[in-house]
Amino acid sequence: MPPKLSHDIPVTDDNLWFLERYLSVFDFLELFPFDAVSKSDGSPGIPIKLQTDLGFIIETDIDRSKMQLRNRSKLHGWTRFTTEHTLRVGDVIRIEKQNEREFSLTLIRQA
Repeated sequence: MPPKLSHDIPVTDDNLWFLERYLSVFDFLELFPFDAVSKSDGSPGIPIKLQTDLGFIIETDIDRSKMQLRNRSKLHGWTRFTTEHTLRVGDVIRIEKQNEREFSLTLIRQA
């Protein structure tokens, strides 16, 4: 089976509130390098970079206890991405692997 290169996350009534604040990667963890996940002692993993379609980069690791992106900053993190896009039901968030540590993050707005 070839390695996974992308993942689409549909925004639904059930997950909108959660997605506006957090990105859980549990369902597609295999997309990311294993060392991006924080260690069992709580120390950070090796960061990955998500190049957003808004022109900024989210640099983050993955919180092992929650399986979520750790960087939720309003300036350079997940919260900025969802706020500037005004996330809504019907949108799709696409994460595509560019190389081992770099990914693109795109919002696809349904008409």
